[in-house]
Amino acid sequence: MPRYDVANASSYEPKLIAHFSTYYGESSQSRKHNVELAARKIDGTVLYPEDEFSFNDTVGKRTEANGFKSALIIQDGSFVEGVGGGVCQVSSTVYNCALLAGMTISSIRPHSLPVSYVAPSFDAMVSSETDFRFVNTVSGPVTLKVVADGMYIRAEIYGIDGVSVRRRSETVAVLPHETEYIDDDTLPLGKEVIDSYGKDGLKSEGYLDFFENGKMIRSVLIRRDTYKPQKRIILRGTNPDLPVEQ
Repeated sequence: MPRYDVANASSYEPKLIAHFSTYYGESSQSRKHNVELAARKIDGTVLYPEDEFSFNDTVGKRTEANGFKSALIIQDGSFVEGVGGGVCQVSSTVYNCALLAGMTISSIRPHSLPVSYVAPSFDAMVSSETDFRFVNTVSGPVTLKVVADGMYIRAEIYGIDGVSVRRRSETVAVLPHETEYIDDDTLPLGKEVIDSYGKDGLKSEGYLDFFENGKMIRSVLIRRDTYKPQKRIILRGTNPDLPVEQ
């Protein structure tokens, strides 16, 4: 991805046209490392008009050889360990910033489960097979600034032309979670222990609202997404030889 030397370009006077932040301060150290590494790899990227940003091309493969560590990722509707866990928060933060800057999104995919750091229909899942991409469709070059300070990751886009855009997420349906009982012979007969609390899924819509002189002039539906519910899992004791706690 090209880098633009702002200091030596007299005709280019960039201003902040969009910014977006998300919180990751309670993440594990490995996840924090991945977030901060991905942010550094994107920071300073410049896109000329009609250039396309590719998250995967810019950040590179999420491997140990490329500096990433193992942390929780979402895979097939479950949280599992995987190298590069946390980078989707970076892609989602940049995605929202790109929306607010009026960029044209050319490739986006939601997670299978809701995430905590952005509203439904405003996440951007990336993997070795799935990329997040957008095109600079404004009249001049834009510069991406991405900084992660241990608590927040902040994406900023600097350019010449700005638009006034607000994001809007609407939940249109709730998908109730199920409860599953699993027999466990390490627990006394009849004792129940919650292994996973479960979480409802949902169907959502994402909108961009455009404003001029403080008044909304148009609203655009950009996405419809479905996020799976997570089962509530209860372990049920089956061992009659263990004492029941009082």
